Amino acid sequence: MMSVQQQLIGPHIWVKRSPEWSAVLDTLALPLFRDQERNALIPYIDLEHRTIDWESIHQRAQGFSKESRILLRIAHALYNGGDCQLSELGELSSAGRSAAILLIAQRYRQ
Repeated sequence: MMSVQQQLIGPHIWVKRSPEWSAVLDTLALPLFRDQERNALIPYIDLEHRTIDWESIHQRAQGFSKESRILLRIAHALYNGGDCQLSELGELSSAGRSAAILLIAQRYRQ
């Protein structure tokens, strides 16, 4: 059985070699996201053309939990190579903080 991450990546193995893209898909693969939420965001991620419609993702996520929205903002910042708002980590649950720290660490791995 394929993992959620494997299902998201599909034949686009290049994603795992790109820390920016990996951060995005690793975020969506987190168990903190329900399948329904994940499926609502996937149409805005075009792996074939390597584009992400972040505006639509954030707009669509307005109905998600605060924790999910924070993790999406962190993924967006990591994708853009920018700094995350680390002050938001305090608003996450223990599991959310652990996930965010893991995403940040993976993004900046050498």
